[in-house]
Amino acid sequence: MFTLKQMEALYWVATLGSFEAAASYLNVTQSTISKRIGELESRFSVPLFDRSARQSVLTSKGGDIRDIAEQMLRLNDRLVLTARASVAPPLRFRLGVTDLVALSWLPELLATIIDRYPDISLEPEIDLTAGLMERLTDRKIDFVICPRITQHPQFINMRLGEIELVWMASPKLCGDDQVLKNDELLRFPLLIQSTGSILRPILHDVIDNPKLPFAKTISCNNMAALAELAAFGLGITILPKAFFSKYVSDGRLRIVRTAIDLPKLEYFITYRNDYNGAFFEEIAELCRALCDFTGRTASAG
Repeated sequence: MFTLKQMEALYWVATLGSFEAAASYLNVTQSTISKRIGELESRFSVPLFDRSARQSVLTSKGGDIRDIAEQMLRLNDRLVLTARASVAPPLRFRLGVTDLVALSWLPELLATIIDRYPDISLEPEIDLTAGLMERLTDRKIDFVICPRITQHPQFINMRLGEIELVWMASPKLCGDDQVLKNDELLRFPLLIQSTGSILRPILHDVIDNPKLPFAKTISCNNMAALAELAAFGLGITILPKAFFSKYVSDGRLRIVRTAIDLPKLEYFITYRNDYNGAFFEEIAELCRALCDFTGRTASAG
C-alpha cells in the first residue's frame, strides 16, 4: 500500500532537488527520505529518479507519480482543514522580513501568531529583499514581507501599503530648515543601502544620476546602521520617515528638505499557493491588520 509519507518524500525531493533538502524541509533524516523513496520505487518496474544526474531528477514515470502525489497531498490538506474547527497551522512557519518590519511591528505579529497557535515553531529571518525573494523561490522560507512581488503563478501577492522616504542628516550637518540646493546637498557624503536592497533600484535616479555626483558614498546593508551613521554626522541619508521619527524627536536626526523629490516605497506580502494556502491567507490578513506605516507604532530604538 502506498503511503502519504512516501508521496510527501517524492514530492519534496522532486521540488527541492535533493534528498538532503527534502529531509531538512520535512525535519527528518536523509536516511528516512531514502527509505521512503526506496519503498515507493520497489512498487514500480522502472526507476522514478535518474541517478546519473547531479541533482535528484525525476524520470518520466517519476514525473507522473509526482503529479499524483501533489494531488494526494492537496486532498490531505483539505481533509485536515475540514476536520479542524480552525485553520490547521504547519508545524513550523518560516517568515522572511526586511529590517523595516523587524524594527517595527514584527514582535507584535509573532506574539499574535504564538497566541493563536501555541504549538507552532516560528523561524523569522531578516534580510535584504533580494535575499528574501531568492530564499522564497528556493522554498527555504514560506512567507515574505518586502517591497517586491513576483508574477510567477505559484505565488500570491498582497499589497500592504506605502512608506514615505525623506532625506535625513544630523543637526550638526544641517542646522536649519532651508531647502538645500543640489550643490549644497552634494557636499555631504551619501549614506545609502548596499546592492541587494530594494532602495537601490527605486532610488536609481538619485544614486546613479551623473548630475548628482556625490563626493563620497558609504554603503551599508542595514537601515538602522545607516541611521546611526547619519546621527553621528558621517553624511546625509535617505530613510523611511515614520520608522525613524524617534531619531527626529530625540534631536539625533533632522529631516532635510531638498529640491529632489523622492519616490514612495511600496510593501507587499508574498507566499506560495501550493501548500498551507489557508494558513498563509490568514497570516496575510493578520499582517494587514497589524502593519503600521504611519509611525504610530513604529520604533527604531
